Amino acid sequence: MSHKHPTFLRRARLAPLAAAAALIAATSGVALAQSNGTAPVAGPSANQSSNGVVNAQNSSNAQYTNFPSNGVVNGNGVDALAIGNQHRLATGAAAALTINNQPPTLPTVDIAQQVSGTVSSTTSGLIGVNAANVVGNHDGDTASVSNNEATSTAIGSMAVGTMQITGTAVDMSTPATAAVSQTATGAVFGTTSLTQVGIRLNQTGGANPANAMDNLGLSVSGNQVDASAQANTTQAGIQVQGSSVNVGADASSTVDQVATGPVFGISSVGGLLGIRVQGTPNQPMTDSTLGVSSNQVQASAGGNQQTSNLQITASGDVVQAPGTVLATTATQGNGGIVVASGSATTLGIDNQKPGSANNSYSVAGNSVSAQADGNSGSNRTAVAAAGSIDGAVLETTNSQTLVSPVVTAGASVLSLGVQTLDSSNDTMSVSGNLVQAQAQGSSASNQTRAGASNIAGSLATTANTQVNAGGAVSAGAGAARIGSSSTSLSGSSLAVSGNQVGAEATAASATNDAQLGADNTVTQSAAVVMNTQGHATGAVEASASSNLVGAATASATNATLVVSGNQFSASAASQKADNLARINATNGVVDSGAIVVNVQDHQAGNVGATVADFINVSPAPQPAPMLIGLRADTASGASLTVTGNQGASDAFVNQANNQVSIAGSRIDGSSAAILYNAQNVSSGNAQSLTWVNLGVDGNTVADTTRAGGHELVVSNNQFSANASQNQAVNSLEMNAVSTLGTGGLQPALLGSVQTSAGATSATTRMDILSGNSVATDASGNTTITGNQASSMARANVANNQLTLAAGTQASDQFALLANSQGNTGAVTSTTSLLAGGSAANRLDGNITTTGNQALAVAAGNTSLNSVQVGAGTALNSGSGVGLLNSQANSGNVLATATLNADGFSRGSSLNLSGNTASATAVGNNAENVVNVSALPGQQMASAQLTSTQINSGNVSAVVSGSYSASGVPGTSGINVSGNRSSAVAIGNRATSSMTLGVQ
Repeated sequence: MSHKHPTFLRRARLAPLAAAAALIAATSGVALAQSNGTAPVAGPSANQSSNGVVNAQNSSNAQYTNFPSNGVVNGNGVDALAIGNQHRLATGAAAALTINNQPPTLPTVDIAQQVSGTVSSTTSGLIGVNAANVVGNHDGDTASVSNNEATSTAIGSMAVGTMQITGTAVDMSTPATAAVSQTATGAVFGTTSLTQVGIRLNQTGGANPANAMDNLGLSVSGNQVDASAQANTTQAGIQVQGSSVNVGADASSTVDQVATGPVFGISSVGGLLGIRVQGTPNQPMTDSTLGVSSNQVQASAGGNQQTSNLQITASGDVVQAPGTVLATTATQGNGGIVVASGSATTLGIDNQKPGSANNSYSVAGNSVSAQADGNSGSNRTAVAAAGSIDGAVLETTNSQTLVSPVVTAGASVLSLGVQTLDSSNDTMSVSGNLVQAQAQGSSASNQTRAGASNIAGSLATTANTQVNAGGAVSAGAGAARIGSSSTSLSGSSLAVSGNQVGAEATAASATNDAQLGADNTVTQSAAVVMNTQGHATGAVEASASSNLVGAATASATNATLVVSGNQFSASAASQKADNLARINATNGVVDSGAIVVNVQDHQAGNVGATVADFINVSPAPQPAPMLIGLRADTASGASLTVTGNQGASDAFVNQANNQVSIAGSRIDGSSAAILYNAQNVSSGNAQSLTWVNLGVDGNTVADTTRAGGHELVVSNNQFSANASQNQAVNSLEMNAVSTLGTGGLQPALLGSVQTSAGATSATTRMDILSGNSVATDASGNTTITGNQASSMARANVANNQLTLAAGTQASDQFALLANSQGNTGAVTSTTSLLAGGSAANRLDGNITTTGNQALAVAAGNTSLNSVQVGAGTALNSGSGVGLLNSQANSGNVLATATLNADGFSRGSSLNLSGNTASATAVGNNAENVVNVSALPGQQMASAQLTSTQINSGNVSAVVSGSYSASGVPGTSGINVSGNRSSAVAIGNRATSSMTLGVQ
């Protein structure tokens, strides 16, 4: 059959970006028209309304109250489920409507649900061993609490509205519709509240050998405490499968959801999740093995959630009649409060016996998490054929609106690890535990795809729109203490490693793609992605916090402590998008195009991320340093090692990753690749803070007495803060194994525009040995090496790459990369690394402070622009290559770095070397590269590179470096060498290079 060029291709030669916007607007109109539908003739129709209170309660205990020699509490379930409306599949059914052979006239699935009454579920109780009166000899006894479950689930409305059509030669001659509509105005509460999950042993009776309780084996593992609340949830879609499929009429999968009531998901273990041993006999517990592992506390809350999928699969051909559309459409609006909270008071081991000796304690792989979503959706429209796809028009359209006053997630633990009184020769490990919170205003995954041997005359369009009209989004994850707490440590060893505390808050996020793939050819077809995100107002905040990661004790004597590989992260963003338009044909692409258009607009609302401790002061909690190491009054003998820990706070207003790709053995005709990115911040600050204290610190005062050869190593720790108004990675590629451009002009256009007016700030503070370490006796060596504190604040950031590659000849190429950036807001980056050392911190032993870095970077606008054009043989003179860069900054830019590496020693040597403090401030920064290459003797394309930069803001870089060594006369060697301080301030900086030549 004959095919005409798609409309956008005809327009692309003159105004490709305007044509892209017009095309997307036109296809969106078609999708909206489809939602009206026609009166159903065949298929289920359900209308459900729930107005009264729906409540499920479960208060149960799964326990034993004595302590037998080998007790097991395993595989018990305590559950509560409440649902306002439910439309589900019949037993054994694959879909709500199943059609074999030929579909009837107007096959339809239509479900409408409304809930206005409160839906709630509550689960409470206790799981495990709760022995309040342990008497007699229990030497060598064991107990296990494992794989138990306590859940609470509350759902306003849930539905399955799916259709399945199977046959040989399937003829879809009349419209097929699957539609689900849900409205929730009532409150939805899911609460799981347990007092205990685990083992509690309270020993009573006299302190005599008959009441021995040693050589115990206690384990708490694999238990799950879960609470879930969801206002609306649905699965919709149409699946068609046949040897061949003829699409003679529209097919659509449509979801419409509205939630306005509050939604709360709360999961908590208020007393103990783990093991507690206590009792009156005045004797320690010894030679026992206690483990708490792989337990979970989870909470989730959501306004609207949906999955919609329209899929056609054929072992032969798929042919679609002109004017017909295969469409997946989803609309979500949320206006209610959404709260998810997961918490545990004590997670781990609590030995309250008077002493602890020669025991093995392990707390590993446990998690406390919370996730809150205003709107979430997954949409897919796809056609797959072993033969050919002809004339397919595929659309995936998603629209999400958030007006909820609050979407928040919180995950918290008061004590995570091991608690004892006096500990002697114990082995403790606290590793691989997770505390995590995630909050999303609106999130979506949208796909439109076609795959076949040949694709002709087809269009795949993905359109996503997300609007935050006034919702605040926040996520907080915290563990007050991770590690151990003891009255004293003597000869014990502690490893606190690989634990994670993370929080992520995003007002809107989307992953969008449109892809065409053929084993043979793609002809006169297009893949288009349009993403639009708008944020009217509302703060977005994320915080990850802890007061102490390591050990707290009054005195540590000959104790070996290692705190390593722990990670802390807080990430906040107003709007995030990953967009991909791709065409890939093994044997070639002809007269086809791929387009991505990304638009992100933020009008008001601050975006903040914090990694630190928080202290409660009026009127709101304030950040304070997170101690990673040892809090003690005295530390004598043995060692403390703090190494390989990492933390990052990231605050970005708009963030995008856009990609356009066309690839094949050849790319011929008027094929086009177009990428346009537009990001704006009218007001609203991006601010990030990371604040840590590494090493040792005192309890009630700042002094910690180190003596008796106590060794200290603080090494290879990395902490950072990053903030930006707009960030974008834009990549456009046309890659032909043989020829590129035979038979018509081929535009490859990449345009990026970023404007920002809000303030941008990033601050990292790293204190090392911030307290006074006063040596009363000979203390051991102190090594502070390879630590890095960094901050980076940049208003606008763009990484633009345009690549054209032909294995043989390239003709009629028009490649243009245009980047424009403008900033009017202040940009501030501050880094401080204080490796505490003064006359008050006089230390015996060797002092080594080497290779530490304090780095601060601030920039108004920064861009990397690269155009790479290469041909294996010839790049004809009819081609043109251009790179245009324009940057304007009027905001003040300030970078400040401080590094204090002073040392005062009474020992044998003091080495201060290779430390670096660097501050770099730039108004506008650009790196521009154009490379054009072909075989020698061939005609070359014309090429142009233009870069314009205007800076009118104050640009300042300030560095304070102190590398001062001093000691008493007994100090045998002092080395101060290779330290460097650098301050660089530049109004405009550009590196531009153009290479025109042979390969």
